[in-house]
Amino acid sequence: MLELARRAVKLAEKRGAEGAEAFVVESSVMTVRMASNRVVEVKRVREHGIGLRAAIGRKVGFACANELTHELVERAVSIARARPPDPAFGGFAPPARPKQVEDIYDKTLVSMPHERAASMAELMLESALDYDRRIAEASGALTFVVERCAIVNTNGLSVVDRATRVMGHLTAEARDLRRSEGASWLGATRMKALRIEEVGRRAAELAVNSLRPSKIPPGSYDIILEPPAAADLFYHMLSYAVNGLEVYDRISYLSDRMGEVVAADELSVYDWGNMPGGLCSRKVDDEGVPTQRTPLIDQGRLVGLVYDLYYAAKAGCRSTGNGLRVSDLPARCHAVEPHPHVTNLVIVPGDFEREELIEDTKRGLLLSRIWYTYPMVPQLGDFSTTSRCGFLVRDGEIAGAIEQVRIHENMPRLLKAISGVADDQQQIMPWGASASVCSPSLRFSDVRVG
Repeated sequence: MLELARRAVKLAEKRGAEGAEAFVVESSVMTVRMASNRVVEVKRVREHGIGLRAAIGRKVGFACANELTHELVERAVSIARARPPDPAFGGFAPPARPKQVEDIYDKTLVSMPHERAASMAELMLESALDYDRRIAEASGALTFVVERCAIVNTNGLSVVDRATRVMGHLTAEARDLRRSEGASWLGATRMKALRIEEVGRRAAELAVNSLRPSKIPPGSYDIILEPPAAADLFYHMLSYAVNGLEVYDRISYLSDRMGEVVAADELSVYDWGNMPGGLCSRKVDDEGVPTQRTPLIDQGRLVGLVYDLYYAAKAGCRSTGNGLRVSDLPARCHAVEPHPHVTNLVIVPGDFEREELIEDTKRGLLLSRIWYTYPMVPQLGDFSTTSRCGFLVRDGEIAGAIEQVRIHENMPRLLKAISGVADDQQQIMPWGASASVCSPSLRFSDVRVG
């Protein structure tokens, strides 16, 4: 892969490029799908390709293909010649000596056979169906990702990186007089860290506990979000707000807020691109910049954003190692140019135990899952979300399951309404996310519930 990237860069220089960067990737994504209590499909997709950026002065062209050809190189250089200069382009990454990240690559996952993957999925199903006789149906998916990449540029940068991860989710349906659902998720970078049976049990337990829900009146409640729900909220409503691109384009509600208090002082958040065992950790980003730990919110104060090289130059600062090539695939992609994205968003745990948050709540809701979280007015931070597995909390005790509720709220207000941070941090990858979130349970005061 390195040799292929070097050839691409040399060919670009011969065609007239003053600078060039080649990104070569090979990935394997195997997905096991489960429906109606059985494995219905095992599918493996292998991807390989090269993305080439060529620069002539401050004019940059990009082209991609599944293999290196003279046409690919000519296209990238021709696009650079035809484009107007971009004053913000500051060149490609300088050479670096990044450190290897611990626990993000497992050879066992590289050679995972279809049969073993299917057996693991069957174990997920069995652990849910055996939990309780009222569990009638279970479905979900288990995905194995292996990725390798090489990055070379004309500044002398030459680096390879690799990672593995497993992600899975399971939904269990319980039936009594009515139906209810429970969902659970797993993620790991190594086989030894997988807890397959726990996924089914957690989903089944939530489904059973959610039977016979009560309808609650609309109004203001103290809301406790368990780690999966908190991760969903922070991925959809904070990750874009701390993105240097969104801040520059004034789409973020945190634009022009650097150094200000934007949250309760109990909240500290950072992005950790080289976190050991991180589901989205990597040695370098997709421009070859070493990844790092980047403080974002420190005791309520906005102290940082995530940047790639381009938007860092616009902001007059350095890249934070967050230049990523994100697509619909759960792996690095050669067919897109890098932009800033969070990697592993980490919410620092607090001193409360989860049970203490509940005991200290007079009138509230405990939400284990939320879904359909999306910004309605991103510039203001207004959003909507729906509970999936929720419970009423009355006078410090869980008083039973509740029907789905919809929450229309404002993220800047909620960040300042945090009244408790627990110590039960979990690493979650929300549905459809391109980053992981390490979150504990969080309590918010006076949340509007409709």
